[in-house]
Amino acid sequence: MRTRVVGAAIVRGGRVLAARRTRPAEAAGRWELPGGKVEPGETAEHALVRELDEELGVDVEVVRWLAGVVPVGERHELAAALVRIAGDAEEPEPRDDTHDRLRWLGPDELDEVDWLEPDRPFLAEIAAELRSAGPSLRAVFFDEDDAVLVARRLRHDGYDAAVERERLAGEDDDEDHPWAVLTDAPAVAVELLVDEHDGWLDLEDGAEHPGPAAGSPLDLPTQPRRIKRP
Repeated sequence: MRTRVVGAAIVRGGRVLAARRTRPAEAAGRWELPGGKVEPGETAEHALVRELDEELGVDVEVVRWLAGVVPVGERHELAAALVRIAGDAEEPEPRDDTHDRLRWLGPDELDEVDWLEPDRPFLAEIAAELRSAGPSLRAVFFDEDDAVLVARRLRHDGYDAAVERERLAGEDDDEDHPWAVLTDAPAVAVELLVDEHDGWLDLEDGAEHPGPAAGSPLDLPTQPRRIKRP
């Protein structure tokens, strides 16, 4: 009977988290969905939550399990779940010597890293999930701390939210860059936080939906601007 191993497709802001392994030697430098073994008497869901807390210091909620189970060698089998970071949890970061680097990848970036073979069968379903999420609303802030606080508040309220670096049009590399929060929260909820933290919503003039999808380049203003209310 094979021992169950579980992996997590941590999805946020239209991207999934990939982790680069440091060991064993044959896996070092390659990428995987973070996770680990299910211990005796433990459910797969509990094992996944425990492993991510130990490896990345992050609390997650399992959304659903991805289709299929993949054999790993002669003694193990891998199941993978779609998960989201819970509430206002801290940012994931390697907490032990299992991984040395993390990357957030969009659906068109999944082939930019060298995945371990057992994880590859899950990538098509993960890409479909990322694409089905649709465009995200962007709130832009000049202060990173403001962006992080807004993202945590939105996740605490049950929405998906991620922070990424932005660039002002024409700025030099040594100048301060603003920060964007990508979220699926409704504009009215984000606007309240934007006003509180001196940021602005990135909305195309006359558009019915929030601006471009995650990862699209932006021509940003050089000063914060407000959304006009009727």
